[in-house]
Amino acid sequence: MISLNFIGGTVTHDDLSLLQDVAVAKQVDLLKEDMLQVEFAAGLLLDVGWYPEFDTTGGFRINVIKNYDWDHPLIALTAHETTELMEKLDIAQSTIKGELRNASQGNSAS
Repeated sequence: MISLNFIGGTVTHDDLSLLQDVAVAKQVDLLKEDMLQVEFAAGLLLDVGWYPEFDTTGGFRINVIKNYDWDHPLIALTAHETTELMEKLDIAQSTIKGELRNASQGNSAS
């Protein structure tokens, strides 16, 4: 199973951790559009899904969303295997940490 750790976030949906660290083609029945959602402060959301659903030719989409603006993600990444996905999740979390830092500095300035 994939191990997930999101410091400061609240996991609101998680089917992603059901994946094994093997080729995604062997787990096609788990490849859904809604796999992971984590909410953070400052209106930030980490969303992961597989597109197209249940299709081994597809890929993971990793989005960082602010204030539910799905049309304009702060960052949009893709991955095709679980190892690559974990690397991209680290990048997404770095973006979130930066946004949270900026938000807290903005609040302390007022």
